[in-house]
This record gives sequence, structure tokens and C-alpha cells, in this order.
Amino acid sequence: MSSNQCPSCGSTNVYRESANVYRCGDCFDKLPSASLYNAPPPKVYGTNQKTESFSFTKYKYILIAIVVGWMFLGTIITTVFQWVQSTTSVIQEEETQEIAIDPSLNSVDIIPEGEFSLLGEFPDSIGNVYFVGKFTNRSETSLLMPKFVISLFSEDGSSLNTCEGYGEKNLVLQNESVSFEVLCNQAPKFHHYEVSVTATSYVGDLSRPELSLTNINLKKVKNKGTVLSGKIQNTGTSIANFTRIKCMLVGSNGKTIDYGTYTLEEEDFLPKATQKFSLELFRTKEVPDSYYCETDSVGKETN
Repeated sequence: MSSNQCPSCGSTNVYRESANVYRCGDCFDKLPSASLYNAPPPKVYGTNQKTESFSFTKYKYILIAIVVGWMFLGTIITTVFQWVQSTTSVIQEEETQEIAIDPSLNSVDIIPEGEFSLLGEFPDSIGNVYFVGKFTNRSETSLLMPKFVISLFSEDGSSLNTCEGYGEKNLVLQNESVSFEVLCNQAPKFHHYEVSVTATSYVGDLSRPELSLTNINLKKVKNKGTVLSGKIQNTGTSIANFTRIKCMLVGSNGKTIDYGTYTLEEEDFLPKATQKFSLELFRTKEVPDSYYCETDSVGKETN
């Protein structure tokens, strides 16, 4: 074997790896002794990229971080999903839940029994008509929020329009009267009209301030109209708020010829207190035959 040949494969492609080490360029075996061989020229070759083996230790912290991140994200997704499910179930329960009506209210919508009187209509200069009157409750129950409807008819009985309004009092006791005023905007020309009323019946105790009107006096003003004056007293033990007085002048034909409302300036009308009031009613120069006045207020809430 030539001294320049590899003892393992017989290749002459031998190169010096270091000062005292030779290696076969074909089988890469290390030659037994560098002193036995002539020194061939150093081998020049391309870059030899060393392949490193996979090390779990090197990447274990990255893997742990990935696992922990997925666990945290999964916990968030599970929590959100459970919250959405619970919210949806609550909404469905609320949609299907029936609202129980307190039977102690003892209230129902009715057409109350009673009679109308002191009816009158008052057109203004822009085509509106105000209908006023009085209703006396003859039902077996008190009435809450009575609503009055005016139905306008032509000469042949055809319906032209309907208008709605509420009574001056929120609560009307048995055999008690209440005034009403209904506005018909841009009312058409009509031949006659009808009045109807609906209300909510009420059986039970519903406190309200106790008020009384005294010393009512009518004074005719020449070429103007009538001034109605008097006194109002809080005869109860509670403070009255938003106290108002409604009066109607009645002509010889039994119809209302004028009307007006007076509201006390002070918000609190104290128990046993008395105040004067005055209404100037100048719609007509006709001398009134009588009058009708009523008052109402709201009891002040106390803590």
C-alpha cells in the first residue's frame, strides 16, 4: 500500500487535518500516524454545517410557557361561555315570567254610573273648541282617573271626530262630583255631541288632603264679566301640594257660561291654614244664575 493511501479504503485522497493528524477524504477515517505519510496539500472544501442534536432542556421553558398560556386562554374561554349561557337563561326566564297583579288593589276598568250636567262648549279664535261640564259618580265604588270622551256628529248622525280629556280630580268618591275640560283641536263644524266617561274602580282607603271652600262671592263687573272670590282652608292634618280650585258659572239654561282655575302660589298648603282666592271670568257679560266650585290637591309625601 502506498504511504499516501488510506489503510481502510485504499483511497489516495488523504489530507492533513492538523499538524500531526491526517484523515481520509473518502471514508473520513483518521490515519494511524501522521509521521508515516507525506504531507499532502491541505484540502479546501465548502462550509461544513454541523448538525446539532435536539436538546429538550434547551426548549423546556418555551414549551412550559406555551402550555401555561393555552391553559389560561382555555380558562377565559370557559368562563365567558358559562357567563353567556347563564345570562341567556336569565333573559329567557324574565321573558316567560308572568307579572302578578296585587289583588289588594281591587281595581278594574269600568263605565261608571252617573249623570252629566253643566255642559258647555267654548270655541276660540283658531278653530279649537273646549268642552266643559260636571259628572256625578253614582257607582258603587270610587273612581280613579276618570277619562271623558267627546264625540262630534253631523246633522245626519255621522261621526266627525272624538276628543279625550281627564277629570279635575284624580279620585272621585261615591256620590261626589268632578268637573272636566276636553280640548278638541281644529274641531270640524258639528251639529251635536255626546259625552261618555270611563274610569278605574277603586275599593279601599286612599288618603287625600281635606280641603273646604267657604265665603264664595260673585261680583258683577260692568261691561266685563264676573269676579268670583272666596276662601280655601286645609281642614286636615296633612300638608297639601299643588292645590287648585276650579269654578264654573252657570247660566239660566243650566249650562256653563264661563269657567276658570286658580292655583295656590305656595307649594305647601299647611294644615289648618286658610287662603283667599279670586277668579276673573270675563268670557261673557251674562249674569250667572249660580256657580259650581271644587278643589283638589296632592298630599305631600313624608319620610
